[in-house]
Amino acid sequence: MALESTNVAAPTSKSSWGLKGLLSFSSRPLALGVVEASVKGTKEGKLSEEKSTDINLVGSSSSSSSRSSSRDVCKCFCCGALLYFPSKARKYRCSMCQTTNLMDIGGLGKKEAPSRVEIAFSFVVVNDMVEMCFCRMKEEKAARESLHDIFEPLSTYLYNEFKCWDLSNRAPPSRGTTHEKYSHRQAFNAALSEIQQTFNLLTKLPTKRPLFCALKGADDHLKRIPAFSLDNMNAYRSTLLFLEIPILSRALVSHDPRSKLMSDNPEIKTLCYEVLKRSIGIISCIDDHKLKKQIVNWFASLDAGELAQNITLVNLYITFQLKKYFYLVNNPQVKLSPPAQTTAAFAGEGREYFESSNLKAIIEANPGISTPEAVAIPTSRISSNPFPAKSSRKTKNAQNECKIKLHQYSNDWRVKSAFMVMAILYKANNIRKDHHLPVSHFYNSLVDFVNIRQDFDSWQRSGNCSTRGTERSELTSLFEYLHNGQTPAISAAANPSFFICQYPFLMSLGSKISILEFEARRQMERKAEEAFINSLDKRILIDIHLRIKVRRDHIVQDSLQCIKSNMENLKKSLKVQFIDEPGVDAGGLRKEWFYVLTKQIFHPSSGMFYNVEDSNFLWFNLKPVENSDMYYLFGAILGLAIYNSTILDLQFPTALYKVVLGKMLDIDDYKEIYPKSHHGLMRLKELNANELRSLELTFEISFQDVLGTYHNEELLPNGSKIKVDRKNLDQYISRYCAYMTRDGISTQLEAFTKGFNGVIGGNALSLFSEEEIRLLLCGNDEHVIDIDILQSVTKYGGWTSSLEAANSSIVRWFWNYMRGLDNSGRKKVLMFVTGSDRVPATGIQNLPFKLTLLDHGFDSDRLPVAHTCFNELAIYNYSSCEKLVSKLTKAVAESSGFGIK
Repeated sequence: MALESTNVAAPTSKSSWGLKGLLSFSSRPLALGVVEASVKGTKEGKLSEEKSTDINLVGSSSSSSSRSSSRDVCKCFCCGALLYFPSKARKYRCSMCQTTNLMDIGGLGKKEAPSRVEIAFSFVVVNDMVEMCFCRMKEEKAARESLHDIFEPLSTYLYNEFKCWDLSNRAPPSRGTTHEKYSHRQAFNAALSEIQQTFNLLTKLPTKRPLFCALKGADDHLKRIPAFSLDNMNAYRSTLLFLEIPILSRALVSHDPRSKLMSDNPEIKTLCYEVLKRSIGIISCIDDHKLKKQIVNWFASLDAGELAQNITLVNLYITFQLKKYFYLVNNPQVKLSPPAQTTAAFAGEGREYFESSNLKAIIEANPGISTPEAVAIPTSRISSNPFPAKSSRKTKNAQNECKIKLHQYSNDWRVKSAFMVMAILYKANNIRKDHHLPVSHFYNSLVDFVNIRQDFDSWQRSGNCSTRGTERSELTSLFEYLHNGQTPAISAAANPSFFICQYPFLMSLGSKISILEFEARRQMERKAEEAFINSLDKRILIDIHLRIKVRRDHIVQDSLQCIKSNMENLKKSLKVQFIDEPGVDAGGLRKEWFYVLTKQIFHPSSGMFYNVEDSNFLWFNLKPVENSDMYYLFGAILGLAIYNSTILDLQFPTALYKVVLGKMLDIDDYKEIYPKSHHGLMRLKELNANELRSLELTFEISFQDVLGTYHNEELLPNGSKIKVDRKNLDQYISRYCAYMTRDGISTQLEAFTKGFNGVIGGNALSLFSEEEIRLLLCGNDEHVIDIDILQSVTKYGGWTSSLEAANSSIVRWFWNYMRGLDNSGRKKVLMFVTGSDRVPATGIQNLPFKLTLLDHGFDSDRLPVAHTCFNELAIYNYSSCEKLVSKLTKAVAESSGFGIK
């Protein structure tokens, strides 16, 4: 129900409109769980004017006397905390976030009842009022008035307009014309433009009071949530509008004391933070599936730039919240309470923002800050650097000593709500047809400084490895309250309300790879321990490695036999040996095996895959020459490659990686594999009934196998007798695409997924998107190899120091040679040294590369040697740059396995 504004004065007065007037709530810390809401007391069903009190925990002594009356349980529609309150109450306030939740229209009270508004909000009106205020400044009789008094009409108007409930439902008026009818999207875009223009104007005024009053009105608007009307999209339009206020992000960046921008004023930044926090909280509390889908579609309808801005804003908010915990984890002796002299000024909401935004300054200025009972900590032991250097001591917990811990963020509703809103934005991006943003746009750099392994282990132990875990946590608390009548005493560490692993799109690819490698090492160590224990128990020698022994000329058959005979050992560390060839596998032989084996599997003569000329992608043959065992081998090979951190040269579409993740394929996947065929199918929709009938199409498909034989297959039972017409055309297109991508190759896909899951199926892989799986398996081959970056990460051996190596002529000649190559030539050198021409998925800066000098006199005639196990190039001293280039070129061009072609 839309409510209209009343004539309410703007926040008073000249001296009290700042933070002290704004920050008037108590902020007693409270544990998460089911809590008792404070209500305006009810007597015989009527509202009384009693002062509300803070929320009490269910089961506390203060609430025991009221336990006998009828109670309802509901959640706060801003922070999501579960609350209970008298069933006759029309409104309740959550002391977790200081939000008043209105249960029905009666909860608004007399002062907030709907009334007629004479002038609707409009930038035209705001601009006219600004001009009137400037004219008044020029008048002689106003010379003695303060700027606050001169701009008071504008301030009052802005406060009333932004505080009223129906702001977003108004169509913006035009000067001298009547209101026009707008569609929902047009009305929102018009209102959004009005708000953006208004705030840009307010930041340029000579006083900040009008800007403060506009933000204060928006904040007061969001503090009172009409829970009785949160069942349609219109109820959230104001919240979506406030999320687009252009200066909100200023609250999340470090304050520059030299800045003279109005948006950098502490009072303004505090209100911007409150508006952003509450907007994110309200959107995150949407439970209705249909309504949430509408919100997702709403964000998906934004253009790429607008969507990217929303993602950046929420990511900044997440960084702002996690940064607080990052400072604290590096300064464990510091308590979050600010110095005593600031507590009175910065209380409630402002206190929260002050603590978060100025924590570094507090630490630096008050090294002795702590609770009275805490022992004083020497200044030298306090770190103000959020990214301290890692300790050189390699203790067991050295890698986690600077990481944000699970118990710090797992029950913070601010972090949780931001993650949930980011999940909505991620879904919106996934359903976009055009201008799809890459998954890397969602990465949050500070999430990399979370103890993600602890988060992953706790997520797995929770037994609910899905994004619906947060709902389960709330329902568990609710059920326990209903059955036991009290809140279970559960600590944040023991019962986290969410895990970062539930929102993997926020984690960088490097973090996901570290979890995958961590899980792989743990599995390998477990298998090695089992092998060792079994060898002691059975008194026989059991290998702790998975050993693959193959003949180069029969690599496919030998590999399949080794894998099928070691089904229980596929999670052991892999060691490869080429029969009758020298070499001990320290990583290089493994790379060689993967390279040669995949080359044989993808060869057209194998008949497993064929190259689709339209897209230049490989895809499964509908009528393969080989049996399903070969597809099982291919799946196992991909699993082993991921498990052993090996990059492969694959030319498959995104559909393959969706199959790996257990996702369904759709018509967009068919379009990627068969673009011309997809275009032809879409053209059928443009034909009229007679034209379509003249084609004489039926529900069957014809195709040619690798041997040139034609086959006909029915898409439906008796499909050859079912004519395609306008009524069943969509079904025909859907069946056709499904047969080519799924139904026609079901046997091949089943064997492939069985082989893959037999090696690496698990929760760690579910953290990746199909785009990231492709990068993980294939590396990155789309970018030019940056020699400057590669040189900066290269390590040297054979010289007394890195400085001596950098100054040596042989090293300078090598890097000059690399810079002179085109990208194709650089890839050949990379292939020679590392066994792959792809750079790691996380970038060439993470490629371990080593250059070693072999001492064989001043001028050697030997060829350079590559140790692919260690990504190492061993070179000799040569008398000239030309000789180095000649020897290296020959080694790269003519090498094969462990010798020369």
